Amino acid sequence: MRLAVRLVLVFAVLAGPMGGVPAWAQAASPVLEQMREAEAAVPVGPGDVIAIKVFPVEEYSREVTIQPDGKIELPLIGALQVKGMAAREIQSLLESKYAKFVAGPKVTLNVRRFTGRRVAILGQVGAPGYYEYRDGMKLLELVSLAGGVRDLAKPSNTVILRQAGDKGQVVKVNLAAIMRGELDRNVALQPGDTVHVPKAAYTRSAEWMAVNILPWLSLATLAATVTLLGK
Repeated sequence: MRLAVRLVLVFAVLAGPMGGVPAWAQAASPVLEQMREAEAAVPVGPGDVIAIKVFPVEEYSREVTIQPDGKIELPLIGALQVKGMAAREIQSLLESKYAKFVAGPKVTLNVRRFTGRRVAILGQVGAPGYYEYRDGMKLLELVSLAGGVRDLAKPSNTVILRQAGDKGQVVKVNLAAIMRGELDRNVALQPGDTVHVPKAAYTRSAEWMAVNILPWLSLATLAATVTLLGK
């Protein structure tokens, strides 16, 4: 019986990523983390501003603007062509370049500002990421470009993060109502907007069952089997 209890505890810990993560832990990695991941995959171009940190030689860290020819100028390395590269690609490239001068360099890179007219959509959509903004673009168009909402989504709680002067603005939108045909709620987007479609706390979809229920059913079956074998 003790063996069964131990196995249950071990599997309960390991099962965290499969859906047993408490609500407070899920809330700890919200929209900002998804924004960072999306930004890391977006190609940069002239005029974009990137912040580069080099460890353990902080004196080489700096914020630079990509020049019209697509290059940036950095200490030791000199001019480097980065046009069309994603942030994570530039980060790897810089680490290989600085490795010639510094032992085991660790480079982190963040895009401070995109000059292009982009909007982002994150969360429970088919293809989250950045999309080119078009004049007159509305929320439903962006959702369509992103492949629609997933089964795990709760579109009624959709929010738009919008930069308003020096402060951010949160616009709450009932995307579910828009998708039902209430097009008067279809919000006009602005360049720089970030749309977040959250995950539902509960849904009867097969995907939710597979993520949240089936692993625990398997665990319960295993525990019962071990208990019977231990008798």
